[in-house]
Amino acid sequence: MKALRWLGLLLGIGLFLWVLRTSDLSAVWGQLRILKWRFGLVLLFYIVIFGLDTLGWQFVLRQSSKGPIRWDRLFRARLAGEAVNYVTPTAWIGGEPVKAALLSRRYGVPMADGMASVVLAKTTFTFSMLLFVLVGLAVALATQQVPAALMKWVWLVFPLLSGLIGLFLLVQFLKPFQRGSSMIGRVMPAWFEKLGSKVREWDRAIVSLYRSSPGSVFWSLGFHFLGWIAGVVEVYLILSLLKISVSWATAFSIEALWVLLRSGAFLIPASLGASEGSVLLICSSLGVGAVSGLALGLVRRAREITWMGLGLLEFSREG
Repeated sequence: MKALRWLGLLLGIGLFLWVLRTSDLSAVWGQLRILKWRFGLVLLFYIVIFGLDTLGWQFVLRQSSKGPIRWDRLFRARLAGEAVNYVTPTAWIGGEPVKAALLSRRYGVPMADGMASVVLAKTTFTFSMLLFVLVGLAVALATQQVPAALMKWVWLVFPLLSGLIGLFLLVQFLKPFQRGSSMIGRVMPAWFEKLGSKVREWDRAIVSLYRSSPGSVFWSLGFHFLGWIAGVVEVYLILSLLKISVSWATAFSIEALWVLLRSGAFLIPASLGASEGSVLLICSSLGVGAVSGLALGLVRRAREITWMGLGLLEFSREG
């Protein structure tokens, strides 16, 4: 798997360079120049998206020994974890233990509760993504002329993504931490002996949260879904700032298809290349234009880099 992830990184870099080489960069730069100081509005709006996802995590997090954790503190811990996810070839899960560790070290949350919360939040996040994609596909098919070439990619990625999300939920009831640590224990038995009781506690905490707090799981799913809807608003905002006129249905279609296609490249860190290539294909297919699509992709990439840079600073902060 490690070799596949590094191969994914190289593939992503190659794809990104290919997208740039085959695009009219002067035209793209001409559109990006329109943005100027308005890029700050894009940066600020991301607080809405990330804030809704933070609420989705907060609903499945039991309070710490010091009481409930403030939303802004969870925001920073989540930002640090997502930054680790963004820059490492770990299929978007390497930063989840970081979130739990930060909660434990900074706010006294038991590691078992922290790990359970990040697993549940990741589950509601991915299921809300699947629901959002389904709604978005319905909107796209009802309002857009979607070419068959694009739909071939959709029908290739969607079943794969659905299967992986279903498997992720199933594994949570099969003692994933205990099974994983058992395999490690065959190689490092002394280390496993220290970790054994802890991972059993993590597994119990996950199942306990599902059984004791179904309402919290529902609210978490709802806030994550609103986070995806906010992504539609961001697409509409960016295109409007670039002086590109689209309908809300088109913005919804672009975001839903974009989320789906770049999710299929989960082994590529930050979906590098795959994200830009996907939005270029989608915008070309929906009549928005390849130049506008690449400009949209680059603006969002710049927003991601800025916020994930702040996340890495938060990750490096002591205490």
